[in-house]
Amino acid sequence: MLVWQLDQSWQVNLYNEDHPAAFDNFRLRDLTIIDQLIARSRAPITVFKPILDTVQTPKLMERYANGRFVFAFRNYSDVVNSSLKKFGVNNRIGHVTRWMNDDFSEFSAAPPPEKTKTFIRQRWQPDLTPEEGAALYWLFYNRLYFDLKLHQSDRVHLISYETLVQQPEQEFRRLCQFLDISFEQRMVDGIFASSIGRDPAPNIRDSIRLDCENLYAQLSAEIEAPARK
Repeated sequence: MLVWQLDQSWQVNLYNEDHPAAFDNFRLRDLTIIDQLIARSRAPITVFKPILDTVQTPKLMERYANGRFVFAFRNYSDVVNSSLKKFGVNNRIGHVTRWMNDDFSEFSAAPPPEKTKTFIRQRWQPDLTPEEGAALYWLFYNRLYFDLKLHQSDRVHLISYETLVQQPEQEFRRLCQFLDISFEQRMVDGIFASSIGRDPAPNIRDSIRLDCENLYAQLSAEIEAPARK
């Protein structure tokens, strides 16, 4: 939702994660290709949404010295429910199972931090449900904000989905300031908050739910900190 709203502006040239020019199977193409796309863009900023390449963020930050990075997070319950509906019951748990079997080999371009892998391994059980697999998937990607030390960089802007949809103009104005572009009303047109907590909370064992609650609280505390980026 976030990138599509930004794309309403003439100031933005968007390459979503399914755009074949920039992505292959939802992962960034060779960075020389990305360089060419950026060079050809006539918009003030070129936006990419490489969620599966989150582990590459430090590498991307080094390569693109003028780049700015947005890390968006959403409550785990809604993410788990949404992912099972959108991708099917076996997708997320399938990813996590493969991580256990092949030592996270899908991230060979930029291996995850050992602490992130250890955290997921310690919580893996063969009898995990699809909901619990999706919760571990959420934990993996959202832990990277801290495990990659992104919270220490003023080039990374953290956004809460819940805050964004409930206070869209405030949050988009902050985002535009971070991106050094002008806020436009069309960026927030059509945003609604009805998806928050729409479905019952997924059935997840208490230990994993507690991990999710703790991480969500930690991310939310970063948002609420006095010195917001």
